[in-house]
Amino acid sequence: MFWKRATGHGAFFGLLLGTAAAALHHGLTMPAGATTLIKGGWLGTVLHRYPSEMAQNFWTAIFAWTVCFVMTIVISLLTKQTRTIDQLRGLVYSLTPKIKDHEISWYKQPMTFGIIVLLLAVILNIIFW
Repeated sequence: MFWKRATGHGAFFGLLLGTAAAALHHGLTMPAGATTLIKGGWLGTVLHRYPSEMAQNFWTAIFAWTVCFVMTIVISLLTKQTRTIDQLRGLVYSLTPKIKDHEISWYKQPMTFGIIVLLLAVILNIIFW
């Protein structure tokens, strides 16, 4: 978890409502050229047609994530927090102590590996643009 104020009810119902938002969006939209109800519009009314299936999928994910994020925060703020800060240590990212091992060689550290992977991704994107 990234937020120490999140509650179990907030997380559960946030995920549930985010999934419902995705289903509702998918049921009310269709990609251009779709003829079956499998690709959307299965609620009977099509409110929007997307130019492609990928655009519809992308916007469905945006709606689902936004509803999940907002509802998790709202529901967590409306429900009582039952865990203490000590109980959340090791579970919440901001409350977990970051271990620094200065004995490890620079080439064995995760930061070095991450920078190398990032540079390789940039180089490959430039080459295959």
